[in-house]
Amino acid sequence: MREIGGYQLVALLDDGETGQVHLARAASGQLVALKTVHPRLAADPRYRARLRREVAAARAVEGPYTAGVLAADPDAECPWLATAYADGPALSEAVSALGPLGPSRLAALGALLAEALAAVHAAHLVHRDLKPANVIVTRDGPKVIDFGIAKGATEGADGADGADGADGPGGPGGPEGAALTHSGETLGSPGFTAPEQLGREGEPGPPADVFALGGLLALCATGRNPFGAGSAPQVLYRTLHEEPDLDGVPGDDWREFLGRCLAREPAARPALAEVLAWCAERGAPEAWWEREPVTGLIRQHEEATAELIDAAPLPAPAAPASRRRFLLWSASGAVAAASLSTAGALTTDSGGPGGGERPSATPWPRGRTLWTRDLGPDRQGTALIRHGDALYVHDSASLTRLDPATGAVRWQRDAQGVSQVVPHGADLLHLVRTELSGAPALAALDSATGETRWETRDPRLEGLRPRTSLLPDEVEQEGSQGMLALGDRVACLVTYERYDSDRVRHTARKRPWRAYGYDPATGEGLWYHEGTAAGVTAVRHAGGRFAVAASVHAQSDSPEQLKARAGDPLHVLRACDGRPETTVVGGALRPDAQPGATGTGYFALGEAVSAVDLAARTTLWSRGVTGSVSVTPTATGGLVHAGSHSEVSALDAATGRTRWLRTDVRRLTEEPPAPPLLSEGRLYVTGPEPGSDRLALSGPAWGLHALDPETGKLVWAVPFEGRDKLSGSAGGGLVHVCAGSVLTTFHGPDGAA
Repeated sequence: MREIGGYQLVALLDDGETGQVHLARAASGQLVALKTVHPRLAADPRYRARLRREVAAARAVEGPYTAGVLAADPDAECPWLATAYADGPALSEAVSALGPLGPSRLAALGALLAEALAAVHAAHLVHRDLKPANVIVTRDGPKVIDFGIAKGATEGADGADGADGADGPGGPGGPEGAALTHSGETLGSPGFTAPEQLGREGEPGPPADVFALGGLLALCATGRNPFGAGSAPQVLYRTLHEEPDLDGVPGDDWREFLGRCLAREPAARPALAEVLAWCAERGAPEAWWEREPVTGLIRQHEEATAELIDAAPLPAPAAPASRRRFLLWSASGAVAAASLSTAGALTTDSGGPGGGERPSATPWPRGRTLWTRDLGPDRQGTALIRHGDALYVHDSASLTRLDPATGAVRWQRDAQGVSQVVPHGADLLHLVRTELSGAPALAALDSATGETRWETRDPRLEGLRPRTSLLPDEVEQEGSQGMLALGDRVACLVTYERYDSDRVRHTARKRPWRAYGYDPATGEGLWYHEGTAAGVTAVRHAGGRFAVAASVHAQSDSPEQLKARAGDPLHVLRACDGRPETTVVGGALRPDAQPGATGTGYFALGEAVSAVDLAARTTLWSRGVTGSVSVTPTATGGLVHAGSHSEVSALDAATGRTRWLRTDVRRLTEEPPAPPLLSEGRLYVTGPEPGSDRLALSGPAWGLHALDPETGKLVWAVPFEGRDKLSGSAGGGLVHVCAGSVLTTFHGPDGAA
């Protein structure tokens, strides 16, 4: 194995523009982060001279909350620097699990970080890139890492003074980015970069670190960046031109203190000694990093590091014989806290609105942002499910339970192949998932822990289906679909082929849909029913019956397709034993209208909304609407609300007449089209900024509008980050909106919806 300076390299953690970072081990067994410089930079005499000065200064940094320099050789053929290895989650990950910090915990963190920065400043250095990724929470407490872009506090602008391109955790322990600086560029990370770092007028001093510390504490208190989310130019523009968003910090004293730390002018910020004294006076005696769930995260990171050591071709005497593989936070990726970091140099966009518009005085009540988090890239089809005191985030990669009020992660698990998530009572969460064979299956999770309570096997092995043959056409083929409906005492899983195109109809080979009844608490198989050769568009439960809407047509709201689907049947099964009760010809278009249902249901088909007596299955009224709409299935306050991509309206539940119509807002969740979001006396929609006189179709969504459902008038509004792929959910006085990869929770100006 390769050795540098007496340290044996174990694993590559990061590879940046200026060099590499390895996990390495000393002869004593101590782990270090060993940083090397690329040969092209090592060949530059000016860089070598600068490197010697920086290494000498960095070696003077001493303190319990910094990852200090242990050894270095700036004159070696391949210059290197070894720092103490900080093993644990990044601060963003720890706070994501713990939830926003209260005043005493926040003060304890602030005092600790101020002490760490004081050690840096005592060595006549300025860190210049304090951010959540550069604070690692270890079993010995949080530690500030990465002095790679640190610069002498009194040094002039001569010489190379830029940041390298390696940034952020590259390994299980949140390793320091590839340190050692080069080329003069703007330094820092959006949201934590002081305004003076964005200009060229001299060098930033210690107040720049105070600014970054203020931004970091604001993030830990609220769950969001004080200068918002979005692109780097947008965040930097707000840093230069807007006041920080400190809504949700714990009290007026914290708002005033953090406001001073985040002042645009360096002279207006408190000195670091004042920050340390202010926080120390208010800090909690207990160390929150020594309590669950943070200690669990630390153990997981330590186990992942141990696996790297085990995989190395050298013995690891300190490693236990057996370790649990840590996949949740490394392979599938944890839901990250709302922090922004970019590698390398940053540039500002002074083009005004393109870089983030400065808010103007609002003549309408403004809602408040409670917390924000970035779910990370490559999230597709994100669905939000609010159930009781839980907020479930389901996308193509994972299923996560969050605390709705704080955004803290309660648990997260892989969700590949999961097509449907259905809460059941206070204890269970049912999933429809696809097995490796391609067949749909049912599983139940403990809603408190995310652990699997039970899951189904092949139905033939459970005695639900006759074992007449083991031929392939007797089992669900790869690509089969599954749909779940929950009754009072029965969970009904329906499997089927899609039948919605000529190609699929040919490959389905007239396979029937099949219904399986299970005990929702135990997963015990109860009954089986084989249906007709058709696809399934909906499964509903009401009055002790399951209704299965069957179809062999493409699912479209075009007049031609609706006409073709007009004869599709609705099969009604008894929930107690799965036996067929009746078939309603043409009932598939309105699956809620079945013998077990009562009351009036409201349906949107094509460009019409209709009211139907569910028990009698008769149409009470039908009204034409503009565009393809979705409607609330039941009436509230004598109104049924309809929404499309271009308008929102309220119809009289008794007659269908329009009570009010607005074309400047639209429904919140577009894909798939969901009914207008109505919760606790508010109708939530999206659209342009109030008073802009723009139509809902005239551009991307500006933000969230809370309307009075009876009158359609605006109650409050608030902008949100992100503009595409919107989805929403609400409950408990809170509104959750996912725009792209950014999830934000809002409430009204008075703290209620």
